[in-house]
Amino acid sequence: MPARWSQRWRRAAPYLVALAWLGLGYANLVRGVEHPGVAYRPWAFRHHSYSDLLAMSGDRYLHGGRPLPYLEDPIEYPVLLGLALWAPSFLPGGQVVHFTASVALLGLFLLGAVAALRRLPGASPWWLAATPALAHYGALNWDLIPIALLLAAVVAHERGRPAAAGALAALGVSAKLWPAALVPPAAAALAGRRRIADLGLAALSFAAVTLAVNLPFALAAPERWSWFLRFNASRAAENSVWEALRLRDPAVLNLLSALLLAAAAAAAARAAWRAADDRRFLAVRLGTALTLAVWVATNKVWSPQYALYAFAAGALASAPAWLFAVLAAVSAVDYHLAFEVRAERGVFWFFDGWYYAEELVRTGAYALLVGWLLRELRATRPGVPEAAA
Repeated sequence: MPARWSQRWRRAAPYLVALAWLGLGYANLVRGVEHPGVAYRPWAFRHHSYSDLLAMSGDRYLHGGRPLPYLEDPIEYPVLLGLALWAPSFLPGGQVVHFTASVALLGLFLLGAVAALRRLPGASPWWLAATPALAHYGALNWDLIPIALLLAAVVAHERGRPAAAGALAALGVSAKLWPAALVPPAAAALAGRRRIADLGLAALSFAAVTLAVNLPFALAAPERWSWFLRFNASRAAENSVWEALRLRDPAVLNLLSALLLAAAAAAAARAAWRAADDRRFLAVRLGTALTLAVWVATNKVWSPQYALYAFAAGALASAPAWLFAVLAAVSAVDYHLAFEVRAERGVFWFFDGWYYAEELVRTGAYALLVGWLLRELRATRPGVPEAAA
């Protein structure tokens, strides 16, 4: 009996710990329902208790209105996140119920993300399940949805289900763009093994699901549907390393970020193409993690919940514990310092010397992760001894 309970605990522990962190975050954030409307953001920043789930739903649905996402209401995210914002507004009980339902939904996706990692041999579910960043960021935005869809797409790819992998990746991209990180290494791995039929099936599935989700909105209200693209293209540097480097021109930043992202994607694709047959899945995981890490670290806009993508990347790559500790510490400091700066300098004044310094430290931590991933990717080439990989 003790052995059986021990085995059950080992299976359940990552899920329970992940939900405990998310629940701790919920307990902090739900206090914001007592400060609705205009008062919410100043109160939330002063108390280190801000959530987009409350802020954006309060802006739109606090007084009972329900403008249709993308048809009547332009939203700064892709379609699935707009729908995730809108759907809880139909529940009775006001903002506390809407917020609780949203966090419950995110909890289900978190459980799905941990389950997906447990189905990937050699992955590290604890990298995601044990991070305190879940308490800080799990309910700050809806990023657990695309993270879970990305990890599920990786599982489908490794299990030889190209149509499912393409569909899941498309759903992820239709929530936030980050799950596109899987596409270059996965496509290169299929092409390198001359699995052209599987590559075509994955591409067809990806295109079909993307169109099915987005085309109705794009046709019915093209200006409102595409607003999130125009909005993000026009943004200057916000809370990112580019801000600390005093680079704020959107056109320059778009180019620099695109070049760095393209370089990471090309490196990931090349590694997956060249990987030894018995390490090709590992190369896809590492390449996906590399693209994610470079993307979030060099994006012109940094939102603190992007740290969750780093932990998902570390989980895919089974990165070492010392890197987990570094990123966990940085993510906690980033959270509290960011809100302290906002509280002291005003709601829309984010720029302070302390935060500039932290932006550089944060980027340095991501550089450590990127360097480790590049080393591991090189070790997936044919002829490299298994122990070195």
